[in-house]
Amino acid sequence: MMTNSSTKTIYGFSYLRVAACLAIVTLHTVYAANVYFGDTLSARQNALSRMVENCMMWAVPSFLMITGALLLDTEKEITFKKLFGKYIWRMVTALFVFTMIFRAFDMIMDEEAMGWRAVLQGVQEFFTDSSWGHLWYLYLLIGLYLLLPFYKRIAAHSTGRELRYLLIIYVVFLSLLPLIEAWGINCGFYICGALIYPFYLFCGYMIHQSILRVRTAAAWRLTAVSTVLIAVLTKVRWDTGMELMEAFWSYSSILVILQTVGIFALLENWKTEGKPRLNWIIEKLDNCSFGVYLIHMIFVRLVLRYGGFDPYEHGGFLGFMALIIGIFMVSFAIIWGLKKIPGVKRVL
Repeated sequence: MMTNSSTKTIYGFSYLRVAACLAIVTLHTVYAANVYFGDTLSARQNALSRMVENCMMWAVPSFLMITGALLLDTEKEITFKKLFGKYIWRMVTALFVFTMIFRAFDMIMDEEAMGWRAVLQGVQEFFTDSSWGHLWYLYLLIGLYLLLPFYKRIAAHSTGRELRYLLIIYVVFLSLLPLIEAWGINCGFYICGALIYPFYLFCGYMIHQSILRVRTAAAWRLTAVSTVLIAVLTKVRWDTGMELMEAFWSYSSILVILQTVGIFALLENWKTEGKPRLNWIIEKLDNCSFGVYLIHMIFVRLVLRYGGFDPYEHGGFLGFMALIIGIFMVSFAIIWGLKKIPGVKRVL
């Protein structure tokens, strides 16, 4: 969702962003369908839906890995003026604008009274992160951007061995030990870092700079094994009712980490030579990916919640595919048009 570090398009990242954006639309569509129509589902339908949701958890970490690969590049200078005037300003503006858009949408669809109280509620939702759930990613980016100058110094002045050590510390303390604790085994050792997300920044940077090498065969194995394990464990979780197993598909899960690393390594090095027409299409889709992320939930709610369309009853797998592709393409078309408006492009 972020711009490239130079004027040259890195098509591997474009393919990855488009794939991740589709994965997010899939995740939110299937999740919403399960929320609205879950009471009518069989155990098999519920398990399959949960498998699809959990196997899409690599999408947001992939965006973070691209951000790290581009912005932690030691050759890319980011002044405080650029940091606050471009990156943070864009996120804060998009966050405020879409919080108010979603507030207005809710008011119209739920027939709430208009007035200053509603506007103030929108401002409160903006400040407290109580608007639509998918906006959490923008709050996350703002926090990461605020610390970016320090992350860049770590990347620029650390050896490859030191950076690999940093990744190991993140995985052990923020992925593996919490997984053990979820099963009732408490560990007294910890580091003063509560979130896994900086790991993805540094990991994306290291793979892109070949500090951490993930060859194609290894990437395929990581992707296949982790995805199969997530799917199998999801079925076990819903067959047994063991809620502790939810830790296996959080963003700090070792399985999601390995899946994301595998997919990132595969698509970053995707062979794009000799595909000018496809590259052109992917680039156009990529340029609208951030806007699609922001706006797609409007159509998810319109179709599923307010339209009452139940894809489980209308087409099943094919119904879901048509719905996901339709939401993605309608969102893309609207964002493509909005980006033609002067000033809007800087936000979307």
